[in-house]
Amino acid sequence: METAGRPAARFAPMDPGRRLSTVALCLVLAACASTGPSSHWEKEGGTEAGFASDNFSCGAQAGQRTPPSSGLSRSAGPGATAPRNTMNTPPRIDANPVRQRLYMECMQQRGWRVVNG
Repeated sequence: METAGRPAARFAPMDPGRRLSTVALCLVLAACASTGPSSHWEKEGGTEAGFASDNFSCGAQAGQRTPPSSGLSRSAGPGATAPRNTMNTPPRIDANPVRQRLYMECMQQRGWRVVNG
């Protein structure tokens, strides 16, 4: 089929080796694009064990201090603020904003801070 006096473009089939290389290159580029800087917890002299202890304690404290009058459920119970947080990952956000704020304040008081990169 011709368009405005030009012959239609013809595409030769790609050999399997070249097709595989093209797919591999696309996957590598997609992986690089999706792995940007992420936030994580940091404390001078902080250890995984120290973080785990502070994370649990601050979660329990925030759960206990969340006022029932906030209108938000406490069904998750004390210590449930962010039980799966780790030093090397961004903090998980609690569905209860009051409990989230109390948890973050407690972690900051213990010397932990969230940094990007």
